[in-house]
Amino acid sequence: MQFPNSYYEEEVRDGFYISSKMKCCWASQLEVLAVVDRICKKHNIQYFAEWGTLLGCIRHGGFIPWDDDMDISMKRMDYEKFQKIVLDELPEGYEILWYDNNDNYWDVMMRVINTSFVSYEPEFLDKFHNCPYPAGIDIFPMDYVTNNKDEEEIQRELVEMVKTVADSNGMGYLKEDELDALLTLIENVCRQKIDRDGKIKNQLYKLLTALYALFGEEDGDRIALIAQYLEAGVSVYPKECYADSVRMPFDVMDIPVPMGYDGVLKLKYGDYMKNVRSGGGHEYPYFDNHDKFLKEHDAELPTYQYPGDLDKRVKNPTFKQSLMNKLQLLSQIHEKLEMLIGYGQYELVQKLFEELQNVAVVIGNSIEKKIGEGTETVALLEQYCEGVFELYNVVMQNAVTDGSGVRVILDEALQMVTESVERLAIKKEVVFMPYHASHWKAIESVWRAACADENCDVKVVPLPYYYKKQMGRKLSERYYDGGQFPEYVPITDFMEYNLENNHPDQIYIQNPHDNWDHVLTVHSDYYSTELWKNTEELIYIPWFKTDEIPPTDDRAINGMKYYVAMPGVVNADKVIVQSEAMKQSYVDYLSGWAGEDTRSIWEEKIYGTGSPLDDIDEEAELRPDEWQDKKVLLYYISGDGLLKNKDAMFAKMQKTMTIFEEQSDKLQIIWLQDLQLEQRLGKRAPEVWKQYQQAVADASGKDWITVMEDAEKERAVRLSDAFYGDGGKSAQLMRTASKPVMLQNIDV
Repeated sequence: MQFPNSYYEEEVRDGFYISSKMKCCWASQLEVLAVVDRICKKHNIQYFAEWGTLLGCIRHGGFIPWDDDMDISMKRMDYEKFQKIVLDELPEGYEILWYDNNDNYWDVMMRVINTSFVSYEPEFLDKFHNCPYPAGIDIFPMDYVTNNKDEEEIQRELVEMVKTVADSNGMGYLKEDELDALLTLIENVCRQKIDRDGKIKNQLYKLLTALYALFGEEDGDRIALIAQYLEAGVSVYPKECYADSVRMPFDVMDIPVPMGYDGVLKLKYGDYMKNVRSGGGHEYPYFDNHDKFLKEHDAELPTYQYPGDLDKRVKNPTFKQSLMNKLQLLSQIHEKLEMLIGYGQYELVQKLFEELQNVAVVIGNSIEKKIGEGTETVALLEQYCEGVFELYNVVMQNAVTDGSGVRVILDEALQMVTESVERLAIKKEVVFMPYHASHWKAIESVWRAACADENCDVKVVPLPYYYKKQMGRKLSERYYDGGQFPEYVPITDFMEYNLENNHPDQIYIQNPHDNWDHVLTVHSDYYSTELWKNTEELIYIPWFKTDEIPPTDDRAINGMKYYVAMPGVVNADKVIVQSEAMKQSYVDYLSGWAGEDTRSIWEEKIYGTGSPLDDIDEEAELRPDEWQDKKVLLYYISGDGLLKNKDAMFAKMQKTMTIFEEQSDKLQIIWLQDLQLEQRLGKRAPEVWKQYQQAVADASGKDWITVMEDAEKERAVRLSDAFYGDGGKSAQLMRTASKPVMLQNIDV
């Protein structure tokens, strides 16, 4: 699969930070799913997004931000068909995990994986998007539930008996005679011979699978992930929900979801549009266990560690200090010149005169680059150079042997230059060093404030950056966003800006990683360690905002290692975050990471004064004049609601439109269209699709309603004040934007 470089970058979704490391793992899992999808299409095998993959598809349009695995399900016949052909169809290196081919695998579902072990091989990293960890897809079989309660109870008892014996024997709990007695009981009840010399687990799990698949579609009205249903009474649905599938967007690909996904999700999660940062069948993130294993075997990847010598660092001299140092160099050359003239070393004298000219020119050039032309100091330096040239001619032509007079003349001229440097009026220089043009809005208000200060000289110097390949062994070509910033932002090319010479008073950065991000690095000349030395105040402002992080949110806290425990935060003189609560989260995390004795450092340098993102005027979208005195309501109807409710849904829509029209002097409606709707309705329910099209056509002629396509949903969210309709990605975006969301009830 091909992914844009931007896919691998760190991201914030629904207020949750996702590291670039996790994004690479997501891409690797999508690669595995694409293989499974290709096999299923080739052999006409139906599958469905399951568990968090289904929820993420519907609610987020991709992965749940705090999830890291993928699940699909298949009806039993498709599942068994897939088992028979999958080994012959998988690419080299892929594996299947299930009870029949792995003695340590204790589950009736199977798992497709791309490898069993962490791999740093270049070919593997190139193929699986810079993710060295195993990636896989869990595949759950679905079976029908009998309508006969007595038969169901018998099935449950048989399943419990067989599974208990299989698992107890596998864990070594049973003695040989106890096992034999239980196997005999199973043989008598299930009428299935068990070979005592064969693999007991495999035979019992094969029998268990047969018990799960005991009933067919004709035996009941429900379908279930039968293992979960028989054990806990969960994961059971009306079989109509899985009568067919429809493909919906999931990050960079489309995946099939049950036609009745709304009913499935409500039965699974209740109010499934409500974010809950928990769940899943393993610790998050899954690769932490792999990293722990590597650490135990001295094979871990290097990670950024807190440097213990921050108090020993020294900043480079300021611009004036640098000028004074160069003037001091001229004074030292004067002294040497006096001595060499006395010794008659005219060849060396000539070189020193040339050096005086060169140093003076360097000083003058640096002043003009920093301040501009026409300064008194540059004029005095020109006079100084003229004097040097005249003295050179006198000394060389007349073979002067007393250098004291020469030195006096030079010292007097240099003193005038020095005094003028002390009088130099140098504006405060503030430099903004973003790397992504897309992040500019997160710092623009600070830039505007600096520009408004007439005592500030403000520059925007975008940094070059590179994408890492093969875990950083190789880098991409250089990327530079200098031409992508808004036209009203003057850009200074990084190749034309001499950081050390200018030594700006303040530098603002948005990248905290230096070289410690998983996929991206700025040029090494602009690591925070270098920037800190060349400015009086290095200020880091994150380009993003997240939800506040309570001490109970383990997943969000875990993610802080990827953007808080980073050199940009450590090296900055000041860090500005979105709130006092976030400051405390930073301080607590950094104190735990670097040591409790460092707490005062973080307390002093981190400011919870607010993110510049809070300063963005959403009204910059400029609503049409006729909307100015109205509230804007985002309205959305899902294909699932139309298929499930049909006439009842259209009746609901008609009532809703009547209410909207009655309030049209106060309300402007944006009706957001689902691009997948025609696909879902066109063939399966053409009469519903035709009726829906007519409803949209009728609404399009009214001045109080605006129809927008799904591609404009982010703009629609920015323009809207509230949401009403069916759940989905647009409702989730509204919630993320802290705007009111009301999900419609078809029965009200």
